[in-house]
Amino acid sequence: MSPDAPIVVLAGVRARDSAGEAGRSRGGLVGVALALGPGVHAVLGAPEDGTLALAELLAGRAAPLAGRVVVAGREPFRSAATRARIGVLSVAPELPDGASVASSMSVALRARGAPPSSAAALLEPLGVAPLLARRTASLSFAEARSVELSLALGVPQPLLLCLFEPFADVAVPSTELVRGRLRALADGGACVVLITSSTVDAKAVGDRIHVLDRGVIARTEPGDGERLAGAPIPVAPGAGGPEVELHVLIHERGPDAPGARALAAALAISPAVRAGSWEQGPAGASSTLRIRAADREAAALAILDAAAREDVTLAAIWSPTPSMHDVRAATALHLAAVRPRRPFGAPVGDAAPLPGAAPLPNAAPLPGAAPLPSAPPQGPVAVAAFGAPAPPGPAPPAPPPSGPAPAGALPSPLGDGASGGPPAADLSSLADGSPRATETGPHDGR
Repeated sequence: MSPDAPIVVLAGVRARDSAGEAGRSRGGLVGVALALGPGVHAVLGAPEDGTLALAELLAGRAAPLAGRVVVAGREPFRSAATRARIGVLSVAPELPDGASVASSMSVALRARGAPPSSAAALLEPLGVAPLLARRTASLSFAEARSVELSLALGVPQPLLLCLFEPFADVAVPSTELVRGRLRALADGGACVVLITSSTVDAKAVGDRIHVLDRGVIARTEPGDGERLAGAPIPVAPGAGGPEVELHVLIHERGPDAPGARALAAALAISPAVRAGSWEQGPAGASSTLRIRAADREAAALAILDAAAREDVTLAAIWSPTPSMHDVRAATALHLAAVRPRRPFGAPVGDAAPLPGAAPLPNAAPLPGAAPLPSAPPQGPVAVAAFGAPAPPGPAPPAPPPSGPAPAGALPSPLGDGASGGPPAADLSSLADGSPRATETGPHDGR
């Protein structure tokens, strides 16, 4: 196999899991096309999106209803030799029967052709060697999964590691031990597939993040996750790429001491900041300022400089991690942006690969899907801009005045959804020195 060839290939795959009640399906895949090489690939989604079905296919425990799943040139469902080189962490523990953890692991190791004495060497790197002397029946759910994770990471000459939520319900002393082992295996040429519903875990280890949405790989983003909650609005010329969001926690020392209002006014004229909003807290509490910028480092420096000039006390500066709700909303906007409108009654063409999916030969088209362009438009949504010119193109739709947001709608990146607090104050008039921000109630910065 060529070093540049993908290790895992899914071509026009349709599948359903059997994880629901009475063997019914919780989710499935509908025409997935994907090619994965060495590295850490995070697949972000929920069981309803088809993550359980994907895990069963990659582990070789099920065959697709349509299409092909190939690992290193062979179908894992039909090749025992291929399955022997796939490390698997399932949803629930599946340790072999044994009176003790040592005897259970010896069964698994003999099946690999490895000596049973290597069990301790597999558990030690994750710090769970004391479990070796325990009775298998006495293990908790998390302890049993930690033993299975050690077995998965110890597969000899691994081609693929298919790990379902390896950082959840796993009794290891430190997740850094797991991350370090995953990185070492990926650097050694293995394809590590991390299937998770946690955006935090996906960003922490993924070289690429593949968003699985209702059975399709809807987007593929860089591992830093900066665009996971980004909307597909073109960036203004010279803007320098997608926007990032920063939150600033400000300590309000007193009614006459400079605080969030003074810092927001100072940042309103900063070229490093594009947009922002703030939530005012009472004296002795904290206020939160949220800003969007093209460059994280430049924005952070601008915040520090403005705080020093205005004598504002900063408590923290951080970048928020988007929730799965944010990712789903942004994905819905991405798919709506890249799917061209079809006139009523016009024939439906064959589907092109969805954005982020690698083009594969002989991939089965997705019936009923309109042709898609090769890449979605990129760019941020600007909200409460500090006197900056609006980006070209149509403006994003205004939110309804009251009531719940419609399904699939993207919440305002600078609104009150991230903190759960009161509506953010509008900073659009701060540049002229006469803020019209309405002070809200206490805010603890969470």
